[in-house]
Amino acid sequence: MNTLLDIFTTDCIVINSPVRNKAEAFAAAGDLFESRLGISSRAVIDCLNTREDLSSTALGSGVGIPHGIVDGIQTPVGCLIKLAGAIDFAAPDRDKISILIILLFPKIPTYEQLQVLSYLAQRLLDVGVRGKIISEQRPEKICQLLNLAIDFDEKLKTQESHSGFKQYMTSSNQDIQDYLDEWAMLEHYSSQNTH
Repeated sequence: MNTLLDIFTTDCIVINSPVRNKAEAFAAAGDLFESRLGISSRAVIDCLNTREDLSSTALGSGVGIPHGIVDGIQTPVGCLIKLAGAIDFAAPDRDKISILIILLFPKIPTYEQLQVLSYLAQRLLDVGVRGKIISEQRPEKICQLLNLAIDFDEKLKTQESHSGFKQYMTSSNQDIQDYLDEWAMLEHYSSQNTH
């Protein structure tokens, strides 16, 4: 399965969005997911804010990857919002961001799903990959670039050669372990807010 091709589609790519702050960005993402995928806008905004309350999801260099866990989906979904300007997102490098890649995950993760955020973040730290996505204006090309940024088929073949998922995950991929730790924190935080 080509995961990013399933997650990002051209109708979930927005170019030159006029949003002026984080709240407007999350509202725009909520409206996009609701109108195109049927996911409640309020649920999207709540899950993104829940994650953002833990720490900023800005990578730096003008890019942020807001994400969260939401009810009602079976597989991850995503959108990319390219801003007309730039907004403050408490980035580690203190730069404002102009690219938001928003990911929503189902309650029960799978091995492949848990890699999406980690691999995407790693590839976006590559100045060449990031520069192409920032400069590109065609939604279909942006989807292709996101897809090419992570070749899941090849990575999964490599990972299948390891003796066990848990052993590989904890001993050979610290990024996945870090994400699992974040997932546990996020689930704990979400459950406290729903009681």
